[in-house]
Amino acid sequence: MARNAPTLLNAALQRTQFHDGRVSFLEDQAATVLANPTEMHGSMAAAARLLTRSPAYRAAFARAFAAAPAAPVQEAQLKAALAAYLRSLVRLNSPLDQYLRGDTTALGPAAQRGANVFLGKAKCATCHFLPLFNGTVPPGFERSENEVLGTLAAPNRLRLDADPGRAGATGIQWQQHAFKTPTLRNIALTAPYMHQGTYRTLAEVVEFYDQGGGAGRGLTVPNQTLPPDPLHLTPREKQDLIIFLHSLTDTTGLRRETPRSLPAFPTKLAHLNQRPVSGRY
Repeated sequence: MARNAPTLLNAALQRTQFHDGRVSFLEDQAATVLANPTEMHGSMAAAARLLTRSPAYRAAFARAFAAAPAAPVQEAQLKAALAAYLRSLVRLNSPLDQYLRGDTTALGPAAQRGANVFLGKAKCATCHFLPLFNGTVPPGFERSENEVLGTLAAPNRLRLDADPGRAGATGIQWQQHAFKTPTLRNIALTAPYMHQGTYRTLAEVVEFYDQGGGAGRGLTVPNQTLPPDPLHLTPREKQDLIIFLHSLTDTTGLRRETPRSLPAFPTKLAHLNQRPVSGRY
């Protein structure tokens, strides 16, 4: 995989999908992943045909889409079903959300200090807009911003990552190395970080920003949108900032009991009945 897979949580609240923002709708996002030779190496049409061979899946899709019981699963139905599931993964009940709704015990002193660093000295909120903490621009939330950070190819290698980013999708030269500003919600659970997983810890990410990104480290990044000036965060400010980022964690509903079984396939496709139930986000 050329890029680090982003979280699916709150994907419905993003204006564009993928690190380069090349699609706008979750239906298209699902289809693109299925067709990508480095990911699923298939197609939505092929998946629909496979599901049609399962009477149980045919019946489930017929109920969901008010179709005839024996009707084949349609590609559009599969896209809609996958997108509907992704839209169910909205999580907005983190300790910070509880604090903002009036529970003053939900955020400790260090997290409160970290919030001030986030909104003030560290300037994080100039790109990670509240309340979604991603690049979806308020108040209309109709577009997502892309930023050039000068991300390194490796943590200890002073070389710019070669991924063209947004420019690879648009062909626009000044968008070289630009990537969609991702959500910071549940960031404590979604390591590694950056579009290609350069950093393994939040401490490394904070250090990268504190030094002014790639340009701040001495790389030539003429279109870097992140200010190259160092932030001069103190050790305590860095630690408080990380504690605040942990306060954006919300795993509500992700620990529910898994289904006891999945819709079955016929004997000729019996190997598919061995697929695991549940997963991790």
